[in-house]
Amino acid sequence: MMETTEIRLGGLVLGSDDPERLSDWYREAFAPAAGSGTVLMVGGGRLIFDRRDDLEERTREPGRILINLYVGDIRAVVARLRSLGVTQWIRPVEEFGPGLIATVEDPVGNYVQLVELAAGQ
Repeated sequence: MMETTEIRLGGLVLGSDDPERLSDWYREAFAPAAGSGTVLMVGGGRLIFDRRDDLEERTREPGRILINLYVGDIRAVVARLRSLGVTQWIRPVEEFGPGLIATVEDPVGNYVQLVELAAGQ
């Protein structure tokens, strides 16, 4: 696969009727040391939480966009999420091609895939 060097993904905007609550969930789950706000820096990109009045409280099509977060230790991240009370697991930790994957649902129903690539991938 050829990488496009002229274009880079700067961020992903997640719309919500309560962006502060959604942002707080992502921070607590994945970046507890990050400061507050509606922009979360993640691996050189940004997750941006935007107030939208044209959305329902939960998404109707959660699989339309999958948010992939690459992690170093998937089992540690899953344990942290469970300790925070996360119960909406779409897919438990399982093997896939080059590593491990698990899928969790965020508070508005978006699917977040946790991916741990095998060494050298």
